[in-house]
Amino acid sequence: MAAAVEYISVNSPVHRLNAVTKMLWALAILVCGLMFNDYRYLLALLASVLIIACAAGIIKNLLPVSVGLSVFALVLLLIQALFYDQGNVLFHIIPVYNKLPVTDYGLLTGVAMAARMMSIVLSFLVLLSTTRIQDLVFTMVEKLKVPYDYAFMFMTALRFIPTFLGEVRQVSEAQQARGHAVEGFNPVKKIRSYAPVAVPLVLVSLNKAENLALAMETRGYSGGRRTYLKKPGVTGSDYIFGAVLLLLLVCGIAARAGGYGTM
Repeated sequence: MAAAVEYISVNSPVHRLNAVTKMLWALAILVCGLMFNDYRYLLALLASVLIIACAAGIIKNLLPVSVGLSVFALVLLLIQALFYDQGNVLFHIIPVYNKLPVTDYGLLTGVAMAARMMSIVLSFLVLLSTTRIQDLVFTMVEKLKVPYDYAFMFMTALRFIPTFLGEVRQVSEAQQARGHAVEGFNPVKKIRSYAPVAVPLVLVSLNKAENLALAMETRGYSGGRRTYLKKPGVTGSDYIFGAVLLLLLVCGIAARAGGYGTM
């Protein structure tokens, strides 16, 4: 997950697109994911996200987080299949007593929910992996007119996710090297066992926050009109990709209005 939220420097057509174009693409994936509930449409949407990730050359970096998302998607599928009682019963989880029936409609609905979740999350991760933080800040402030303080807080939180996860791993390994065990299946003991890990993490986080505040003050944060070293421009590829994206979105809305994309 740490590598998935970091910028991955690759010379690809997706990386060269403007941040606005990629944000509109992620927004279009979100809209289509919420608009359709047919598993075939949502699987096609997921396939399109994976194609964009392959074109960006970051599919290998997304594999670890994709495995975690697949586990969560499987849980969604099982929950939906077990508790959705509409449709024809395919089999029972407990066949002896005919308990916990799994229907065809419930199974397909679970597949649709899993595909929707993976499409939306992976599109957001592709956006973060192919766009520099400074380009996102510039887009949010100059193009979307988001106050710089809010944009800075949002981007800083995203930037510190990999650092925080690395600190979690280091502290956990250090405590385990001292003989502290965090394994086990007892939830109460497991929560208590994380206390020696949580306390150092809080102290490290406060120290990093203080250092960040000092760095911001020494560099004149909120000292006047803000300028940018590099302003990303809009190229012909952005217009072409945006036009194709708009056409597909209009076709999707027209299909949904015509009754397609629903089960």
